[in-house]
Amino acid sequence: MKHKRPPIPVIIVVVVLLAGLGGWWWWSATRPAPDAGLTLSGQVETDEIAVAPAMAGRITAIKVAEGDQVTKGQVLVQLDTAALKLQLSQAKQGVKAAKAAVTNAKDDGTTADVKAAKARQAQAEAAVELARVQLGYATIKAPAAGTVVNVVGNAGANAAPGRTVLTLTDPATRFIRVFVPEPQIGQVAVGHSATITTNSSTENFTGTVSFVSDTAEFTPNTIDTADQRTKLVFAIRVRVDDSSGTLKSGMPVDVRLS
Repeated sequence: MKHKRPPIPVIIVVVVLLAGLGGWWWWSATRPAPDAGLTLSGQVETDEIAVAPAMAGRITAIKVAEGDQVTKGQVLVQLDTAALKLQLSQAKQGVKAAKAAVTNAKDDGTTADVKAAKARQAQAEAAVELARVQLGYATIKAPAAGTVVNVVGNAGANAAPGRTVLTLTDPATRFIRVFVPEPQIGQVAVGHSATITTNSSTENFTGTVSFVSDTAEFTPNTIDTADQRTKLVFAIRVRVDDSSGTLKSGMPVDVRLS
């Protein structure tokens, strides 16, 4: 008994199906894995506050040391106040003399004399306020809460206006600066979430992209080839949530953007 062969069209359909299944299997096995996110390396940074006096003076005491946690308004540095207190006392005596002159002018002088005496009194009172302000400048307070990371001055040294005597960092402004290669910059935008890891801790930290630079760094004068373009990088900032204080300024970390 002879077996009937399948019709040629059926054979063709089966071959096509087998070829299609084989092609699909090969494509599934060799295609790139789905993008799991962009991973970059960077380091932790914080906003720094340079504390400097508003006036010249001799430093009599520095009341904090590196590593100290300070609160807003806490006294950090004290300048010599001897001369400033004398100036304030002198200004107060000037107010007393001006008031006496106003009284005398009212008793024996003309209207013009009274006006002139009152003007001198106002000037003397302004001198008192100025002396008080200058005396206040001698006590340098923390402009914000933070950590003392560097102390430049020391007791006995002369402080100069605008010259830093110590530096604070604000832990609340902790961020990570990373650099994204030009071919991947299109994958990054402000508001993207991030996961931060470090070798010194098994804990993962969360963050958010808060800044993306509009300007590439390490840019050559002219870009002629695709190879040169791959060397361009863009700086971004990632604000990180770390209430535990585990992440320290300068610590290297890995940032995975999702």
